[in-house]
Amino acid sequence: MSATFSQAYLAALQHYEQEMLQRLALLVNIDSGTGQVEGITRIMGYLRSWLETLGCSVTLHDGGQYGPHLVARLRGARSAGGKRFLLVGHVDTVYAPGSALACPFRLDGELAFGPGVIDMKSGVIMALYSLRALLESRFEDFGEICLALNGDEEMGSPSSAPLLWELAQQADVGLVLEPTRSPEIITEARKGADRYLLEITGRAAHSGAEPHRGRSAVIELAHKIVAIDHLHALLPGVTFNVTRLGSSETLNVVPETARCWISVRAYTQEGLDAAAEALEQIASCPSVPGTQARLTRTRGRLPYQATPQVRALVALARLEAQALGLELLAEAKGGVSDANLLMQAGLPTLDSLGPVGGKMHVLHEEFLRIPSLALRGALLAGLIRQLALQAHSTEASAEAPASS
Repeated sequence: MSATFSQAYLAALQHYEQEMLQRLALLVNIDSGTGQVEGITRIMGYLRSWLETLGCSVTLHDGGQYGPHLVARLRGARSAGGKRFLLVGHVDTVYAPGSALACPFRLDGELAFGPGVIDMKSGVIMALYSLRALLESRFEDFGEICLALNGDEEMGSPSSAPLLWELAQQADVGLVLEPTRSPEIITEARKGADRYLLEITGRAAHSGAEPHRGRSAVIELAHKIVAIDHLHALLPGVTFNVTRLGSSETLNVVPETARCWISVRAYTQEGLDAAAEALEQIASCPSVPGTQARLTRTRGRLPYQATPQVRALVALARLEAQALGLELLAEAKGGVSDANLLMQAGLPTLDSLGPVGGKMHVLHEEFLRIPSLALRGALLAGLIRQLALQAHSTEASAEAPASS
């Protein structure tokens, strides 16, 4: 069996636990919902200071209305040929201003609570201490470790996507710090996502005096929503979620316009394209005569699929997990993350390498399982070292002279 490293880092990370929790409390108690620039800027300031103390070179990149994005670089001793890692996390949350005051960081046994505690401020803190453990073990047999932290992931990374794409071109492996529900689970695939706007135009009329002259856009939209829901049976594995219904008319008028938004997710591009064809068919066939529909597709994240390169990463992660007594399971998930973007940029990526917790996006219930900070941090550190060793071994084999 190949050498493993994660077990060697576990004790160090357990030793850091109280300090990790103190810093996590500091970040959780700062409001940083997407677009809350003041809080995101404060958090990035703390992270910059802590990372520079580790020896990283840190730059902040202007994210406009989303606040700054942070890039920290740690150079190894193998600048030529060494493995280059890109670790990705985010500091924004889904919560409104005032959430940190209403629900501050608190501990309850082996659980920690607070807005963003698992999604994903604890993953960010864990990554810092995994780097610290690696450095204190005098590990330097790599090309570069780059840590990218953005402040707009919960909105689909609209301002940080070009930065992440650029960083992906400079790396060999992507490791995303999203949380997991179990210490034995990581993510090897995610659905892609498109969104649609479906707009219906009918004919207005007085709803009491002459409703027969009207053509209700709302009734037509209702027919189409039911038809869209039936697509789940026709396209297994593809999900359609209709949301944000709207109509512009008052109560005493047969509505002339109506609209809804649709989120479509699928594990393959073929699934997304099949959904597009099905939605176009529904849009083109009116149930209420005299109504018309317009469907607008906005392409989102492409599916993140388990390629052979990704499965090779999974195999090494399993090796390190076994040293920690874990039987690792790599699964596919319906939600999207920045891993979709890294894979689209051509970077083999593993996701959900962060700590364990749950109730994400539920203000008073979101939680972190505290022992997982050290356990999953050790897995991350061991995986980085294992990947660096594999790269070094491959290079040494290539340079070895052929036997006569």
